Amino acid sequence: MRMALEIARRGRGKVSPNPLVGAVIVKGGKVIAKGWHERYGGKHAEANAIEKAGKKAKGADLYVTLEPCNHYGKQPPCTKAVIRAGIKRAFIAMEDPNKLSRHGAKELERNGIKVEKGICRHEAEKQNEFYIKGLREGRPFVTLKIAMSSDGFISFGDGRAKRISGRASSDLVQKMRKEHDAVLVGINTVLRDDPLLTVRNDPESNPLRIVLDSKLSMPKSARMLVQKGETIIVCTEPVDARRRREIAEHGGLVIVAGKKGSRVSLRDMLSELYKMGVQSVLVEAGNRVATSFLSERLADRMVIIVSRRKITKGLKAFSLKRKIRFGISEHRPLGKDTIVVLEKV
Repeated sequence: MRMALEIARRGRGKVSPNPLVGAVIVKGGKVIAKGWHERYGGKHAEANAIEKAGKKAKGADLYVTLEPCNHYGKQPPCTKAVIRAGIKRAFIAMEDPNKLSRHGAKELERNGIKVEKGICRHEAEKQNEFYIKGLREGRPFVTLKIAMSSDGFISFGDGRAKRISGRASSDLVQKMRKEHDAVLVGINTVLRDDPLLTVRNDPESNPLRIVLDSKLSMPKSARMLVQKGETIIVCTEPVDARRRREIAEHGGLVIVAGKKGSRVSLRDMLSELYKMGVQSVLVEAGNRVATSFLSERLADRMVIIVSRRKITKGLKAFSLKRKIRFGISEHRPLGKDTIVVLEKV
């Protein structure tokens, strides 16, 4: 099962909004085939493994990280492929929380296949936390990334666009962008830094770019508008129709979300994004955006990159009026910096 979990990871960044799934077929104590869900709309892990195993799959054991689906979608039910292949036993890490896909295990049992569930269940659920979050709460999983000095500042406070963290931290951010469906910033970050929000040297993996811009002040010259991939600007009503057309002509998609005070309602925006198929959002936050996500308890994970340098004055990472509880899940060196990962509790 751990082998199945490992190969499932190969689909990260390629299969969303589908889950990551890995499958291993074993016969006579030997692995005879492996498969994973390789791309959205493509064959599922079980079908890929069975195809590689061929006739050898008859009488074999199947180890799969997620309960085989039992419905027709972009692909036929995996249960049919498993039954047709003559699999003798199926070991399943976790049940599928998707109502459309449930009861695959029962279908296998009805057809004489012995089923055992729960092997490495915790690891499988962790691997598909983006998928599970959406099904349970109807919104994407939110990762909040902040790079700060050792004394808690995220900028120098004098307008200097100078990097706080090191190269290893920058490489990590590139990896995180590739693994999330979307990356989000506020309009102040666009106006100040004009970021690209791309995946370096791999434009095919560029995430969806999202800008919180309640008054639709996005400049037509913003660099992200000409990058490969899609840019969404989220504003609130009333919106100037001419400005919307101008942004659209320059490659941006404007969507209107509800208000919270004078700003975009984050909950409403996340709900709309989930309806569009977005399962995970990486928030590369400034003070105001970070504070908003934390205050509304919409950040599921915080990734804090702490530099060794001190700034002594500037802009603080966030300005919270009340305590927010997170648990530390990871703390380790990252090049010359330190990474601290916190999970919402």
